[in-house]
Amino acid sequence: MNEQQRLLSINEPGGGQAPAIFIGLASAGSLIYYHEQLPPDLMNELGKDFELPLDIPKLIRKVGTYEPVNRVWMGPAYAFPETSGEWSRNVQRIGQEQHDLLAEHFPELTDHLHEKWPVSAYVIGDSAVAVCCSARLSDHGAEASLYTAPGYRGRGYAAQAVKCWQHYVKERGHLPIFSTSWDNLASQQVARKLGLIQFGVDFSITTVGLRKGGEV
Repeated sequence: MNEQQRLLSINEPGGGQAPAIFIGLASAGSLIYYHEQLPPDLMNELGKDFELPLDIPKLIRKVGTYEPVNRVWMGPAYAFPETSGEWSRNVQRIGQEQHDLLAEHFPELTDHLHEKWPVSAYVIGDSAVAVCCSARLSDHGAEASLYTAPGYRGRGYAAQAVKCWQHYVKERGHLPIFSTSWDNLASQQVARKLGLIQFGVDFSITTVGLRKGGEV
């Protein structure tokens, strides 16, 4: 975000286009953020519709008057219980010395281990088949990113990797968060297996591009 709390880019390695509008809903309160290039009159119009339950089609239509909408995201956000139990002996923390374990199924992660700390994996033989790492890191928290190789899904390996990941996030004094989309039933199943506690919902609308020729 910039100094005016307007969205600049996605907080991930490599960045990416920020959504036109992001809304976080939770029992403790709600937050709404706008892209830095959205005009003030449009923000005012969108703010008028920020009431529960959200009128999502209306919000999409209003954003679409500025730029065509190409993505709408909505899904639950979870916190971890105080204790999550032990994880399988097949799970390992992955650092530079263990990066070869990612070569078969997750080679794209090997160059980003430091950015995605901590990285934990369920290992079979010489290969990681499920990996949990941090999609986003801040001074206070970390959000889980979960990958499972085709052919190894539905066996509980991902949940074991998540247990290890959240342990080391907490050990560093950070708050682990797990979120997903409503249509990602596999991730929601992992959340149920781990006994995660839903505390809110994320909602965002992303447009095709940016006006004024700028880049995010």
